[in-house]
Amino acid sequence: MHYVVITRSDSTPDGDLGHYLANVGATMEPYGGCLLAFDAPQRLEGAGGFTRTAVLEFPTGEAARGWYSSAAYQEIAAWRIATMGRQVDINLVSGVPA
Repeated sequence: MHYVVITRSDSTPDGDLGHYLANVGATMEPYGGCLLAFDAPQRLEGAGGFTRTAVLEFPTGEAARGWYSSAAYQEIAAWRIATMGRQVDINLVSGVPA
């Protein structure tokens, strides 16, 4: 499995991102992606000031990159960036064998 970790460090209310949050799941479906977690993180160590973190799961790195670069996601991401006035941090990591 491969995981996309999205972190935000802004003060945009989730309500202002309703369009993005309501539609992003549909952009992942063709790539086998699903949302595993979304919440305000509880910091255990470090100085990161994240306000929200999301973890998405994809079957392969290619699927995750395909989702991210898809026209459907890029359209909704452009809306999110315009609404927030900034980008978020999005990282792809590989899972480890069980």
